[in-house]
Amino acid sequence: MQSRPVTSIIIFSVLMVGVAIGLFSDEGFLPRAVAAMGGDPSPPGDDRSSYSARSVAAQGRVEPVSEKLELAIGVVGTLAAVYVDEGDPIKRDQVLAELVDDDQKARVTEAQAQVKLREAELEKLLHGARPEERQQAAAQVQKTVANVALAKQELARRRPLAVSGFSSQQSLEQAVSSVQVAEANDNASRAALELINAPPRPEDVTMVRANLAVAQANLDQQRALLEKMRLRSPIDGQVLRRYLKPGETISIQPLIPVLQVGDTSRIRIRAEIDETEIGRLKLNQRASITAPAYPNQRFGGVVARIGPKMGRKTVRSDEPTDKNDTNVLEILIDLDDAPVQLPIGLRVDVFLDNSPAITRK
Repeated sequence: MQSRPVTSIIIFSVLMVGVAIGLFSDEGFLPRAVAAMGGDPSPPGDDRSSYSARSVAAQGRVEPVSEKLELAIGVVGTLAAVYVDEGDPIKRDQVLAELVDDDQKARVTEAQAQVKLREAELEKLLHGARPEERQQAAAQVQKTVANVALAKQELARRRPLAVSGFSSQQSLEQAVSSVQVAEANDNASRAALELINAPPRPEDVTMVRANLAVAQANLDQQRALLEKMRLRSPIDGQVLRRYLKPGETISIQPLIPVLQVGDTSRIRIRAEIDETEIGRLKLNQRASITAPAYPNQRFGGVVARIGPKMGRKTVRSDEPTDKNDTNVLEILIDLDDAPVQLPIGLRVDVFLDNSPAITRK
């Protein structure tokens, strides 16, 4: 009979110990209750407690300093070649890809021929006739001058003969007509020589120059269209992603990118701050970054830019309780020199220190 009270006391003691362990363990009721009241459930020695007490926590992603740039060719056509692959380094103005451009190259060649034709027309107009043509016109003038002199000499011979009756009136009239024809031919040859030696008329020069300008504009347009069929790098950096391969068709509605590139010489973090925490943000604020891929490392950085506009959350965790409809404010964090090269797009956790901001020199 006395063993029952002892047994009850032992069972009661075991239950009380279990309850105490459940209340005060890291995963028990008390830490959750403290967390629900806004406190820090982490043990005093845990590194998380020191951060949560004085920091803003957020999620973010690694991105290049230039941001990720989507490169597309704004012309419909078939992709002829892609000269780079993912991970390749690239230089500014380097040709990365191009479309099939045989037809456009033919248009450029035709436009070049038109320009050369118009240039030759202008040069001919400005320089006038060839020396041989000038010499020929001068010789023609000399011939007509001689013909005029001969006709006048014949007329002078026939006139007294006609007066004395030794020559008919008809022969005199023929001599007069020969002088008139010779003089007319002489005037024509002199006019031709003056025309050859005269400078071009201003209106003719204006017209030929206008024709040349039209041809040159057409050539520039065809060259510009040919250049649009090539994809050049706008930056020094690295190819982050390749979307298309040779033989695929390029569409502009919607515009399909060929490559994604970025300047990876420096990387930074784009973090999303909950709207309830934005009052604690400031430029040059120190930040600490961690990533599940590097569990034993912590990376430092500084807030370099604070976004001007609220937006929807884009970086999501794997937690089922994570709210996806939260309004957030984007910030950019310049990383200190990291001991490892963090991959672009890596999801990270960000902790912003609420101690006074540092002044960057």
